[in-house]
Amino acid sequence: MVTPSGHRLSKLSTSGTPKGEETVKIEVVATSARPIRQTLALVPVFIDGHGPLPFALDTGASRSLISANLADQLHLPARGSAGMLEGVTGAASAENFAVASWRAGTIKLPASMIAAIGSQTAGAVTRLHGPVGLLGSDVLSRYGKIAIDYDKGLLVLDPPVK
Repeated sequence: MVTPSGHRLSKLSTSGTPKGEETVKIEVVATSARPIRQTLALVPVFIDGHGPLPFALDTGASRSLISANLADQLHLPARGSAGMLEGVTGAASAENFAVASWRAGTIKLPASMIAAIGSQTAGAVTRLHGPVGLLGSDVLSRYGKIAIDYDKGLLVLDPPVK
């Protein structure tokens, strides 16, 4: 493993025998079109006791994201600019928010800085059937291995990296 600047990282796994896997029940939304099936895995996330909030599971995203409206609704503390975040569709400016207490299902997640893209507007989050955030590899990489069981609707995290 290497950092984006090219520095080598030490081993990203725990030593010895893993404690055992933890699982989170996820909702898998899939089209039935064949031969190409499009899927979206939604993880139930709870922030400061609020939830479940549907977060899209994205192993290819380097940062976890939250909608600006949800960050405002939950009164998350703003922590300054996250700079420009780039994706396949372009780039946008983002702001960092501190998330001290959150979990995926019953699995406690480490305190994190999460980015929000877009403007904050008054009003409650109304799209609770679609994702209001994205769970990316900044959080997922804190586990020795992850697996997505689409058939059983499970996210497997095993074990936390120390």
